[in-house]
Amino acid sequence: MVGEGPYLISDLDRRGQRRSFSERYDPSLKTMIPVRPYARLASNPVDDAGLLSFATFSWLTPMMVRGYRHTLTVDTLPPLSPYDSSDTNARRFRILWDKEVERVGPEKASLGQVAWKFQRTRVLMDILANILCIIMSAIGPTVLIHQILQHTESSSRKVWVGISLCMALFATEVTKVLFWALAWAINYRTAIRLKVALSTLVFENLVSFKTLTHFSVGEVLNILSSDSYSLFEAALFCPLPATIPILMAVCAVYAYFILGPTALIGIFVYIIFIPIQMFMARLNSAFRRSAISVTDKRVQTMNEFLTCIKLIKMYAWERSFTNTIRDIRKRERKLLEKAGYVQSGNSALAPIVSTIAIVLTFSCHILLRRNLTAPVAFSVIAMFNVMKFSIAILPFSVKAMAEANVSLRKILIDKSPPSYITQPEDPDIVLLLANATLTWEQETSKKNNSKKAQDQKRRFVKKQRQEVYAEHSPSAQGVAGSEEQSDGPKSILHNISFVVRKGKVLGICGNVGSGKSSLIAALLGQMQLQKGIVAVNGTLAYVSQQAWIFHGSVRENILFGEKYDHQRYQHTVRVCGLLKDLRSLPYGDLTEIGERGLNLSGGQRQRISLARAVYSDRQLYLLDDPLSSVDAHVGKHVFEECIKKTLRGKTVVLVTHQLQFLESCDEVILLEDGEICEKGTHKELMEERGHYAKLIHNLRGLQFKDPEHIYNEAMVEALQESSEEMDEDAGTVRL
Repeated sequence: MVGEGPYLISDLDRRGQRRSFSERYDPSLKTMIPVRPYARLASNPVDDAGLLSFATFSWLTPMMVRGYRHTLTVDTLPPLSPYDSSDTNARRFRILWDKEVERVGPEKASLGQVAWKFQRTRVLMDILANILCIIMSAIGPTVLIHQILQHTESSSRKVWVGISLCMALFATEVTKVLFWALAWAINYRTAIRLKVALSTLVFENLVSFKTLTHFSVGEVLNILSSDSYSLFEAALFCPLPATIPILMAVCAVYAYFILGPTALIGIFVYIIFIPIQMFMARLNSAFRRSAISVTDKRVQTMNEFLTCIKLIKMYAWERSFTNTIRDIRKRERKLLEKAGYVQSGNSALAPIVSTIAIVLTFSCHILLRRNLTAPVAFSVIAMFNVMKFSIAILPFSVKAMAEANVSLRKILIDKSPPSYITQPEDPDIVLLLANATLTWEQETSKKNNSKKAQDQKRRFVKKQRQEVYAEHSPSAQGVAGSEEQSDGPKSILHNISFVVRKGKVLGICGNVGSGKSSLIAALLGQMQLQKGIVAVNGTLAYVSQQAWIFHGSVRENILFGEKYDHQRYQHTVRVCGLLKDLRSLPYGDLTEIGERGLNLSGGQRQRISLARAVYSDRQLYLLDDPLSSVDAHVGKHVFEECIKKTLRGKTVVLVTHQLQFLESCDEVILLEDGEICEKGTHKELMEERGHYAKLIHNLRGLQFKDPEHIYNEAMVEALQESSEEMDEDAGTVRL
């Protein structure tokens, strides 16, 4: 099963009809042809390879010759086989996993069962190749070598008999190697498909999560690297020991037949050492699992260290953090050393077991005064050596199987909570929040569901008593309310209500920690809705407060996978104030940007992030303080040319600390402690003479002494400025 047809899609085709055997296994059956010299139809040469070419990897020869003559590049390499692509294998594994979850439920769903269904045909073919390999391995040393030795001792001088036996021995050895190579080739391709399928599925699940609060950075890195590789090793090694019982039975019967009952001593030695090897393999896996948890902690600590390196340097905390990282690394190294010692000892048992079995068998045979001839001795030694490699591969298989049972199942089971974002009924409304109270924590934890269900009656009775007391005592009402709030998670945004229509610009301001960024996260669906309504209509683009830049060129960061349109691209670069910056870069917009934009300033990173959103041409723009790292004159240019002109007709939510831009917004919201303090147009809020008006006048440098006459003074100043400008214009006309 090499060119695995059934793994492109499930047993049901795209029309929902069950496919026939020939449709499912046609590529695999073609691969079973020994030689296919005229097959040149597949995009990848492995799909056109015959049985001999696939087993010996000779389909790689033309590529290796090409690499010897010329430098291999991505363009000269053949495309990936569709049977090995991540999309194909992940789709099929997802179908099988969903069926398993639907059959037994998410808690009882077995990752091993799904992995077996995913690759069982290939595993069965691998076991068949291993059985044929064992038969060839047994025929050579047991039958042919025994016959050759007897022929040398006999008085017969028939040369053709000896030549025939030697040629037969050569043929069995070549056939044994061929089947063994075929088994490894099948296992490698199966392991690659399983690793690709699970890695893709895990990545899709991680991306689907709105937040990764229940997974640390170290866990995510280990899941995508070491855990998926553990499954690769499991698919590679685990099918090989499946033939050990057959091999043991064949060896025991043959050894008993040619040597007698003493041959069972060597077989018994092998049987004793098998559980010892399995125990050591499990011990090794336990050490490695402990090391993985320590590695998670080390990666998380290093991430915190690198993120806060400026703060650590400022407070001279280098020594403390260095000691912490060294202690974690020391624990990790000790665990890995223990695992290495156990693994080395387990690997050393294979040749020792074979030697002990042979020595004990022959010693007991001689002590019992039984006859031992050269043909018999060499045949038994050859048979025990055949068993040696299969026993040696057992520790690796047990280790791979134990390490494969890791946290991948947790990620496959965990689902992103259903989105609370709804669609507004009025098509003219883009954003709608009605009495929305949101928090970062989940409203109810799964672990506490059973406990809360048990306490439901008690709480209901207690609540009734509190309501009775509340009718007669206002203080009791306050106590009841506070206790009721303490049961749930602490809310971040309280009773948020506003409406934004198409083409309007909403400005949001407030002090640090007032909930501005949380409000943007709520519109993105990243928080937990406790009550109220959050409705969003249309596609959106988001510009975060901390500019996100990936490793690539400036153009790639702006396009972000979109098709390149020269006119649209140049307009975006101009309105975002990037023309001068691109001229200063050595290769313009094709200049490679380091990880996180290391070779760019903060303002350049922010404007590239804004340009990415503008080029995407969405209906709704969520801008979280996009001009915070930009100079004053550049910020004014970006606001006038980009937000006011280029995004005219689009719906914009602008979070900013630069209050001078709020005068151009259609509506302004002032947040304080997660609540809307004031809401309205700039003119209306100035007339209200509240906190917003105070902020604006403080920005203008006016002293906020008499709140009753602030707006009047501002109007008088504006009228005086306008009259002076009119006089200047009139004087110019007279001249």
